[in-house]
Amino acid sequence: MKLRNILYILLITVCSLPALAVSDKDMEQAKVIAAKLYLRWTNNGSGYLDEVSASSMADLESKLKDAEKENLKAFKSVSIPSDYASWDKERFVQFWGTTFFTSPALTADGKRAKDRVKAKVSALKVAAPTAKAEAPKSEEAKPEEKKEDEKKEEPTSSQQSADEAISIPEPQEVMHQEEAVADSLHVLQAEEQSLALPEERKKAKSNTWIYIIILVVLVILVVWLMIYAANMMKSQGKEVREVQGSDKKAKKQIETLEAENSRLKKEIARLNEAIQSRLAAHDALKTEADAAKAEAARMRVALKKAEERPALSEQAPAPAPRRQEEPKPQQPKILNEIYLGRANAKGLFVRGDRRPNPGHTIYRLDTKDGIVGTFRVLNSPESFELAVSNPLQFLAGGCVCENFEEAETADKIVTETPGTAILENGCWKVLRKSRIRFE
Repeated sequence: MKLRNILYILLITVCSLPALAVSDKDMEQAKVIAAKLYLRWTNNGSGYLDEVSASSMADLESKLKDAEKENLKAFKSVSIPSDYASWDKERFVQFWGTTFFTSPALTADGKRAKDRVKAKVSALKVAAPTAKAEAPKSEEAKPEEKKEDEKKEEPTSSQQSADEAISIPEPQEVMHQEEAVADSLHVLQAEEQSLALPEERKKAKSNTWIYIIILVVLVILVVWLMIYAANMMKSQGKEVREVQGSDKKAKKQIETLEAENSRLKKEIARLNEAIQSRLAAHDALKTEADAAKAEAARMRVALKKAEERPALSEQAPAPAPRRQEEPKPQQPKILNEIYLGRANAKGLFVRGDRRPNPGHTIYRLDTKDGIVGTFRVLNSPESFELAVSNPLQFLAGGCVCENFEEAETADKIVTETPGTAILENGCWKVLRKSRIRFE
């Protein structure tokens, strides 16, 4: 069987299979997409390309600026295979999405556009081409094959029989044969490429599985990070709540301690006032004791003088003749009531008046001889207001009281025991403090 017949059979077999191939229009459209995205990624100032729409490379180039036209030279320098008519969709996408961008002529920034190019080219639809080889041509070869077989069976005795066995084809038949051979070669190339496709598909599938595995690992990692972050947030929230709870507890303890401290301060102040009143009472008692000692000494001196007077009268000479008595000087009138101000720390009343002096008078002193007398808090509204305005200043020097702290709420001052005072060097001095209470 001749080679031509074998090629015919192969051509018929291949043409009987369904085929999907890439057309010139598909190739031009993919080229425009790749060029546009390549230029967009190469130059940061090419944002205007996002609004450019082109149906062909010539149309795209007419709308480019100088910088993009210069960058387009590197893109156009990459060679494109001429057998794209035999490509299927997968190889078509593989070329524009990966293979094309492996060229060293392209810039590194422009190569970063390959993923977007691949996505856009994958969205294109590839048309089904019409087969160039037709089956009827194989029918024309059948009569010739039969003649050649019959000639082989007949014995070739001479050169004439051999010449008869070789038929000279007509010019039209030669043209058909040449076309058939070209088509057969084209089919063989397509078969070789189709045989190479499974390996590429295997590589693509293996790469796809690698991408899937990487993606799964990344998803697992992201999920783990989210879970870890959620747990961290929970633990931090728990710590914050614990800190807030401890802060509230500490705040309550601080408030309790402050309240206790305030109570203790008040108690200390009360005790200090009590101590001061006790010290004042002690000083008053001491003053009274000193006054009593002085009074006792004075009484002893007076008693001694009284004892000596009878002896002197016995030894005295007879009285001289009585002369006319001279008038005696008038004794000063002794005041029965003296109105005193406050007593200072030494027990001395700061002032004395014959009548009440509002704003100054605190005590009323009663005396018979003008030397010793008893005093009490004057029962008048003016003296009461002055005394309760500052009890320790106006009353502590001349009075003993167990409830000084109730002065602000009292309505009156009651003198339980009058005090005793003596006139020394023109000033009345406390010998014994009076005892009072607030009501």
